[in-house]
Amino acid sequence: MKFPSTTATISGLLLAAIAFPAALAQTPPAKVVTRDELRVCMNSEAALAAQRKALEARNGQNTAETDAIRAEQQQLAEEQKLIREEETAKMERFVNRRVKPHNVRVQAAKASAEAFRADLEALNKGLLAHNEKCGGISFKAEDKEAILKEREPAKN
Repeated sequence: MKFPSTTATISGLLLAAIAFPAALAQTPPAKVVTRDELRVCMNSEAALAAQRKALEARNGQNTAETDAIRAEQQQLAEEQKLIREEETAKMERFVNRRVKPHNVRVQAAKASAEAFRADLEALNKGLLAHNEKCGGISFKAEDKEAILKEREPAKN
């Protein structure tokens, strides 16, 4: 059996090394969009950015409320330890005065967190839709400049 020469083997490997990346790089060219399509994508991007910023602010508020609830819960536990079990009247006043409002606050925080999660999921779906529609586009630089000029008066 005859083996190919070293030169032929190296030449073949070199040719494959050059051809393989070129074959991978042959992705279809990005779709060049019209100015109106670009405007829609840019508006979508701006709306999603504003929505993300609002959700970040809400997340900060939710975190602060959660921290405050935990601190209050610690205080309630310490107060409850001071009340002896046989002091039923004191315990009832404690529950009505401190524990029930705390529980209402906890329920409100849970509802707020659930609403936040739902809004965050909606944002993620919006981002996926935006990326699917606008992720692989190409546009003319003059179209983008024209749209940015259109937006300038709206900012002032």
